[in-house]
This record gives sequence, C-alpha cells and structure tokens, in this order.
Amino acid sequence: MGDSIFDVGTNKYVKDSVSRCDFVPYGETRFRKPSGRCSDGFIIPDLINKAIGLPFSRPFLGLKAGSQFPLSINFASYGSGLLDSTHSDWGVVSFNEQLKQLGQLSKKNLNLNDFVVVISSSGNDIAANLQDIANVDLKAMLTSLEKGLQELYNHGFRKTIYSSVGALGCSPIVTSGGRCVSEINNLVEEFNIQAREIVLGVAKKFPGMKGAFVDGYSLIKSYVDNPKRFGFKKAGGCCPNCLSQKNTFSGLCKNPSDYVFWDIIHPTEHTYTRLTKEFMKQIKKLL
Repeated sequence: MGDSIFDVGTNKYVKDSVSRCDFVPYGETRFRKPSGRCSDGFIIPDLINKAIGLPFSRPFLGLKAGSQFPLSINFASYGSGLLDSTHSDWGVVSFNEQLKQLGQLSKKNLNLNDFVVVISSSGNDIAANLQDIANVDLKAMLTSLEKGLQELYNHGFRKTIYSSVGALGCSPIVTSGGRCVSEINNLVEEFNIQAREIVLGVAKKFPGMKGAFVDGYSLIKSYVDNPKRFGFKKAGGCCPNCLSQKNTFSGLCKNPSDYVFWDIIHPTEHTYTRLTKEFMKQIKKLL
C-alpha cells in the first residue's frame, strides 16, 4: 500500500483521477506500453513478487466483486500520502481509505498472519510542499503512521515493512546542476528517523507484531552522489518531460538504466531493482 512507488495501476479505477501514469512513454522498457506504473518498467512490488515466485500484484479496485482474492493485492495510489489532505483534489485513494480496503481482508477466511504488508507512504506529504517546506506537518504524518500500524494490528496483520521517504532533495524536480537540496533532505531525514522508531517499536507496543524499515533514502542518495559506482551513468532523469507532456517521446533518453530517475521524481527500473534487494532482506527477516 502507499503511493506511486508501489502503485501498479490503482488510479485508473478512480473516476476522474488526474494522478495517473497510463500514457507513453511510461512502461516503455518492460511492457512496451503504459501499465499504470510510474516508471519505465517494473517497480518494487513487481520485483518483490518476481523474487519470491508470486504473480504480479493486482489493484484492489480492479478486482471483480465476489472473486477470489489473489495471492498479492496492491492498494497503493499515486499521489496519496499519510494525510487525507495530500492531493485530495487529484482523485487519489488516501492512506486511511487504503487501510479500510485492507480491513476487508479480515472479513474473509484468511490467515492474515501470513501476509506481509509493505508500505510506501509519506513522500507526497512532503513533495506537495516543496515550494514551502515550512508547511509540512511532520507531527501529523507520524501520528497517521502510528495509527495506521495500530489499525493493521487490529485487523489481524502481524508483519509490516515500511519504506522511508526517498532523497526528495536529490530528485530532478528540485535539483540544479546536480546538487541535492539540503533543506529538503534534512526534513526528509528528520521524518525518517522518527518513522523508523515507530515502525521498529511495534513489537513492544503491539504483542506479536513485527516491523521492518527500509532506508531507501540513503540508498538513493548514494546512487546520486556516486552513480558510476552503482552501475549508473547519470544521476538525473531519463525522461524529464514525461509528467508535463503526455504521449510524447520528446527528450527521452536512449537507455533508462543509465539513469537513477525515470522522470523528474520517480526512479527507473534499474534503481528499483537495486532497492528491492534491501526489501528482500527485510522480508526474509519477518518470515
């Protein structure tokens, strides 16, 4: 569950949603057509499922009423954040609404202890305020996260992995001349430190629950700081015009895997592939 880092096409099922990646050249590397994923190819949920031998996750909103639940279900919604107010006018499924959807699984004859709930939510709460980061409400975000984990526990889920906010200050939407914006990254780090404490503290607060934290921030920042060391050629975006100019190949690079970012804020499949290795380490610890 979460945002565009995990969304495999949820928002195409949301009426009048303007928060979508279902136009070219998204999906160009892997699918040769748009798939609803905000990247050139696979994203983290795809790569996790591939690694453990599960079919690709399907959007919860795309499931037919009365049908059997698949082994992997995706609730993430591009543009959503921990706060209901984040991009509420974009036509997104909020974090709290995703929790309600997850709660429907508790009404089925399922052993929810076997499920691992993987979450990437909070980046948009900060990204929506990049012009004035003083408007970011870290306290409200952290409160929402803590309440969300408790709700998962109340539903019967016992394993969760939370992904940090990435290095937003290093994304092409804000960088100038390749330099990261320290003010933004400092705020991200402040949130991540406190979020990590909350996630890793679930075992004490909720008996029988396990929490793991993936530090995607440090990994992405290291790719940007030293791209060649990690198999990249450039730290910027392969398709800087993707979000602003729909259905065009204008400005598209020749090889997305050379870049850390796909567009001005979303990573490439190459970056996601590296990040997924850390997710797999944490999943194995929970199983």
